[in-house]
Parts: sequence; structure tokens; C-alpha cells
Amino acid sequence: MFRKISFLFFVITIVFFAFSLPTNAQIKSDDISLSINPKQPGPNETVYATLASYAVDLNKTLITWSTNGQDLVQGVGQKTFSFKTGASGAQTVLGVKIDATDGSSANKQITIAPATVDLLWEAVDSYVPPFYKGKALVPTESAVKVVALLNSKNSNGAIYNWKLDDKAKTDSSGYGKNYYYFQKTYLDKTNSVRVSVTNILGNTVGTGKLDINNQSPKIVFYKKDPKLGTMWEQALKDYFQIKSEGELIVVEPYFISPKNLISSDLKLTWELNGSPVATPTTKKELGIKPESKNGSSIIKVTVENIKSMFLNSSQEINVKF
Repeated sequence: MFRKISFLFFVITIVFFAFSLPTNAQIKSDDISLSINPKQPGPNETVYATLASYAVDLNKTLITWSTNGQDLVQGVGQKTFSFKTGASGAQTVLGVKIDATDGSSANKQITIAPATVDLLWEAVDSYVPPFYKGKALVPTESAVKVVALLNSKNSNGAIYNWKLDDKAKTDSSGYGKNYYYFQKTYLDKTNSVRVSVTNILGNTVGTGKLDINNQSPKIVFYKKDPKLGTMWEQALKDYFQIKSEGELIVVEPYFISPKNLISSDLKLTWELNGSPVATPTTKKELGIKPESKNGSSIIKVTVENIKSMFLNSSQEINVKF
């Protein structure tokens, strides 16, 4: 009888200890995810960090947040944290320690090196007159070059991933490829260029976006002085007065492509009161003399790229005698 009671006591003891053992394994770092928003923060930007887990009850754990090794916030169930990044290229190491009630702990860490990416564009083949202080705009069906400038203290090993209108351009992407060429079309009034810059570890260090609009050519009339040359400082206005000895009028087709105006691809024609006028010296210039003492005439110029149906422009000006 005593042996039966002893055996029963032994079985009950084993069962008791079996049920009293922890039902969950020790906390593991892989069971916890650490995310930040935004995913690619810029310099001096507020970042929101969040812990999440399906395997660990984070509401019962002691959570300690730190940046660059300095503990800043601690609390039970402290699953969120916010901080501010440093200057461009300055690293911020976000760390978090999770202490479970069973004495186990886990650590998570993210290194952030914020950088800005400036995108600069250039119209590759767009005409502007000499000494023009502005920027040549992009004509329809013309080539464009976009350059990415990564503002980071450590840009070594940068990999550039380009997109045009949300379509990946893998042939133009890769290590050190900080520029991108593309050809605009008449169908797209605006093109969106994006670049994402990553390091050799695959971490994104910066992104950039740029919208580029099509520009129609613009024809402007100027007076040419026999001694001083073209008077670019003042465009001719409608009803310009022609002197008795005559005037030499010059036309400048801003933002036409190609920018070489003597190219055989460009056709420039003049009309006077609806009739074609020959320009024996240069197709940019027209000499005109008064037809009468009092009166007016209409001068019209048309510039077109014979290889492009949509790359053309025309302009009229009234002149008085």
C-alpha cells in the first residue's frame, strides 16, 4: 500500500513540474521586427520606429531605446519611439533591447545614414542664342540628360537605380551610373524621373525625383544694327517702326532642336503679307524696306524640324512704315 502511495505521489510531482515549466521558449531576435517610417529618411528628419512580434508579447517586456549607444527611453511595452536624424551623411545607429520576464533578452539595430539626392537636368540639343543667361528648355522629341548628385559624406560604392515614369531602366542603372539619358516624345507632356541610391549592402541611402515638361519652340524677333550687331537686349514688339533706309530683322527660334541652326534638318521660311520671301544671306535674317510712306506689313516666320511632325513653331509681327 505504501509503495502505491509513493508511486502516485511521484507521478503527481512530475506532472506538476511539467506544467509549471515555461510554455514559451526564450525570446529570440528573429521573432521581433523593427521598422522605421519613413523607410529612407532624409537629413534632420523625424523618424518613427516601431517594434512588432507574433511570437512575443511585447506588452509585457521591458524595452529600452537608444541612439548611437545612448539609452533614451525605457518602459514596459514601449513599442514605439521617435528620433531625429543628423546632417546629410551623418550616421545614426538606432538600437533597441527587449528584456522578457523569463530573464532572456534580444537586441535589434538599424543604421541610418541620411542623404539627399539632387537631380539636375540638361536639354542635350536645344537652341538658345549666344550670351543667353537662361537655361535651354527641353523641346518635344528631344534628348535629355539627368544627373544625380548624392549629398553624402560617403558616396563610395553608390549604386543608382533609375526609373522613367515608374518603369525601371535596368540598362541605365548600376554601380557609379549617376546619370541617365532619355528621349522625350510628343505623347508625354511631362516625364517623371526617379532614382534610388543604394550602397553595396543593398541599403537605400537616398532617393530623388524630378518632373520634366515639354517646351514648344518660341520665336522672337530682334533688330540687327550694321555696326553693333544683333540687339538681343530688346525684342521687337508688334508694330515696330521701319526706318526709311530699311531695317535688318533677325529671328531667334528658342528651344528648337537641333541646336545647330544650319542643320539640314531645320527649315526656316519667311513670309511678307502672306507671300514667301527669299533670304539670300542667312535664313535667320530678313532685310526689309518701307513699301510706302504710310502703311504696315505682316512678317511671318515658320521654323520646323523636317524629321519631327510636332517640333515646329511660327510667329508673326506687324511692322509700320
